[in-house]
Amino acid sequence: MSEATNLCCVKCNSILDRATFQGLEVDLCPKCGGLWLDRGEITRAAKLPEAELTRLRGLLTGAKGPPPVPTENVAHCPSCPGNLAEMLLGQVHVDYCNKCHGIFLDKGELEDAVEAVRERDRHTSPQAVVVAISTAGD
Repeated sequence: MSEATNLCCVKCNSILDRATFQGLEVDLCPKCGGLWLDRGEITRAAKLPEAELTRLRGLLTGAKGPPPVPTENVAHCPSCPGNLAEMLLGQVHVDYCNKCHGIFLDKGELEDAVEAVRERDRHTSPQAVVVAISTAGD
């Protein structure tokens, strides 16, 4: 979890609320329904029991209406001095910080992001993990 207090939403500038799900602390936007996840938290979220994911989904309602429209503007990371860039996670475009490796999910993107991580984990062999670790410093 980031050390910063009072993170701001990258989409609507609201102060993010914190919630904990079996030790996983996430930052939720009460206004637009967005979700900030620090490094590795999407993987941990994908391993939550379905009851906890349902509880998390219930907190991500935000204001009525469609999710924020993507823009070409540079968004600053709410957790570090980095900037967010759009990247593809499975079938969903997420805002990703190359510096701290956090991600921001817009309202409605959690389900696809969790499924993408689960799909990746189903197809990652122990040998691939060993190769990735051994080449990480290259």
